[in-house]
Amino acid sequence: MYFYQAYGLTIKSTLELPELVSSRKLEADVTVQIDKLSNSPLSINNVAHCYQLTSEGMYTYWEGVGTFLVKEGKDIIIDPVTESEECRLRLFILGAAIGIILHQRGLLVLHGSGVDIEGQAAVFLGNKGRGKSTIAANLNVKGHNLIGDDVIAIDLGGDWPMVLPAFPQLKLWPDAVTSLGMQPENLPLLVPHLEKRDRRVKKCFRDRILPLKHIFVLGKDTSLEIKPLKPQEVIRYLIMNLYVTRFGNELLKANQSSHFAKITQIAQQISIDRLLRPDDLNLLPATVTLIENHVTKKQLAV
Repeated sequence: MYFYQAYGLTIKSTLELPELVSSRKLEADVTVQIDKLSNSPLSINNVAHCYQLTSEGMYTYWEGVGTFLVKEGKDIIIDPVTESEECRLRLFILGAAIGIILHQRGLLVLHGSGVDIEGQAAVFLGNKGRGKSTIAANLNVKGHNLIGDDVIAIDLGGDWPMVLPAFPQLKLWPDAVTSLGMQPENLPLLVPHLEKRDRRVKKCFRDRILPLKHIFVLGKDTSLEIKPLKPQEVIRYLIMNLYVTRFGNELLKANQSSHFAKITQIAQQISIDRLLRPDDLNLLPATVTLIENHVTKKQLAV
């Protein structure tokens, strides 16, 4: 049995999860285990992915991986397919399954990447391929602590939204690795048959909660600039980047009014801007400088 720390939770797992930070605590908040899911309601024949919310919990299936049951914000049960590799199981445990767990625990979960800039959390959102992880990685190598990549959890239980530290891993495509001055072949593949690389952050990882102060929604344009989002756009972009929307409306239906209230709170309290840039990795140093200057300017204005 292995014990880890992530998102302020102690995770007990029958599978080794080397991406996570080991924990000395033995009282688990979340348990990960392998078991048969004979009561699964899912019809998995000839489908790549399916899901269903039941009174027992959220069932999900991925072809070549297996069936997962995530329930009550504390249990992840996996019934893997015979040929499933552990690295693929870990990818889904630490992505979709942990995203559902955090949602079930009442946190606002965004699909993005986050870094610590001068003691404040800056989170990057955007469509697939817009460079969330790449920008976070480039900020990280400049000395800004990584908060998390892919699954960002926000606690709105206090006076100010707080971002919970995830785990010290970045998932990067080869060109993003090259932008850091590294060789892609020196980093392991995230999973076989996929060119995305697994970069473990040995230093510069933020292991404590941070106030959320900045959200940047990434977009494409011919020039590099940061400009404020229009008020009517803010809610729309936040909803688009909720992690659990990948499961349709299944996970939002149960407590839709509460979830909308959280999104509204974020929209009212946090600086949310549009970060526009061309598809040119040579502009990443300038992008990082622009972000740093923007955050500093906002701090001075407070």
